[in-house]
Amino acid sequence: MRPRTTLFYDVDTQRDFMESEGKLYVPGAEWISPQLATLTQFARQHAIAVAGSVDRHYPTDPELHANGGDYPEHCMNDTVGQTKVAATTPQQPVWIENRVYPDFELLELLQRPGERYIEKQQFDVFAGNRNAARVFDVLLRGKEDVVVYGVVTEVCVDHAIAGLKDRPARIHVVVDAIAALNAAQGQATLEKWRQWGIQLTTVGEVAASLGQRGNHGTDLSRGDAC
Repeated sequence: MRPRTTLFYDVDTQRDFMESEGKLYVPGAEWISPQLATLTQFARQHAIAVAGSVDRHYPTDPELHANGGDYPEHCMNDTVGQTKVAATTPQQPVWIENRVYPDFELLELLQRPGERYIEKQQFDVFAGNRNAARVFDVLLRGKEDVVVYGVVTEVCVDHAIAGLKDRPARIHVVVDAIAALNAAQGQATLEKWRQWGIQLTTVGEVAASLGQRGNHGTDLSRGDAC
């Protein structure tokens, strides 16, 4: 992998999923925070493009219990739980809403400097934001590798991988920077990804491939946070 042809893709690292008091807490998710911090710092030190998805829910969203869906209220608009954790708080965030954009406006958003995040109202980013496919068309221009991490392994991360796996870029999932709601389902999802030809990797291996050391001398190949 090379920094300029690599995209880091952060799936839903938000407080309602990642923190114990969150509305849809993933047990043990806080244990991946150091690895998330390492990836975030490494991307910035090596000028690697960063993008991702975030849940942004409203009371009428169909995936919520109140509307017959499978999940309790979580990542509700304008709540603390909807915000990203400290380890992945973006710099110069560019938020892509789930609304109709004129082509010129969407392109202008995607040309801004910063880290681009697709807001979604369903767990599948491609179903939860009408612009997702077009956004990825732009994000993946000139990219040969996509490094994926975040939560939840068998839900949102899996849907992101399913939507990306047939694109030309190689997909790498950082297994020590993801967390599952159900351990058995998480392991089954990893095996499915292997069968799809997805590269399962670690923070250390990603760092070793892209460059052994950060700008401040920390040995990122060990997976240490800066």
